[in-house]
Amino acid sequence: MTIAGMDFPTLTLVMLVYSVIGWVYESSIFSLGEQGKFMDRGCFLGPLCPIYSVVSVVSICLFGDMEAWKILLLSGLATCVIEYITSVSLEALFHKRYWDYSYYPLNIDGRVSVVSGLFFGIALLLMMKILHPFITSVLAEFPPMPRLVLCILTWVILITDIIWTCIGNLTKNNPVKRAYDAVVAWKQRRFDALNKWMNGKKDTLLIRAARKLLHSGKAVNRKFVAAEQRFKKKLRGKSEEAEA
Repeated sequence: MTIAGMDFPTLTLVMLVYSVIGWVYESSIFSLGEQGKFMDRGCFLGPLCPIYSVVSVVSICLFGDMEAWKILLLSGLATCVIEYITSVSLEALFHKRYWDYSYYPLNIDGRVSVVSGLFFGIALLLMMKILHPFITSVLAEFPPMPRLVLCILTWVILITDIIWTCIGNLTKNNPVKRAYDAVVAWKQRRFDALNKWMNGKKDTLLIRAARKLLHSGKAVNRKFVAAEQRFKKKLRGKSEEAEA
């Protein structure tokens, strides 16, 4: 049995790769752009953002053979649906939000937005056309037994992390909770050291250009948000006049 042309060990390793890539992106590029510093954006102890692997595999299975524009739109929409469900589920389970798009225009309760959906649609299109064929070709060079062993190790580590994370977030005082908090604190110290190193780097031409681009993007986003707020205010005014 295969899924999108991949046997189970290959599928597992592909999902692991996309999950790690998602964590790296969220903890570096996204965090630098939004907060100006590196941050641990995962909900598990390991460097994993499983939502990236789920969205990637769902998009490959459902939209992989479609035209580019359909992949972009449908995978972006699928991402929004999965993000919304995941956001509600994590908040209900752990009583905290792991992302918030309230500062983007056309967002729904801050859980999803048109901007993020479009971005992920473009990213998934590039993934399906460029990255995924490369990753599967590399994994195809591995003999079946090493792939199976890596698959088993991946699931053992992931299940252990899930259980440990749930205990760490849902209990108050036990050895597992204290060990969880110690690992979280250790990770935070690593990010603090990385941010300290980054702050000590020279302000190069590349860094200045990146900051200028980022500030320009945020300025455009603020204009869209302001326009949306004015539009909503106008609609509320007309609605109140109609009711009166």
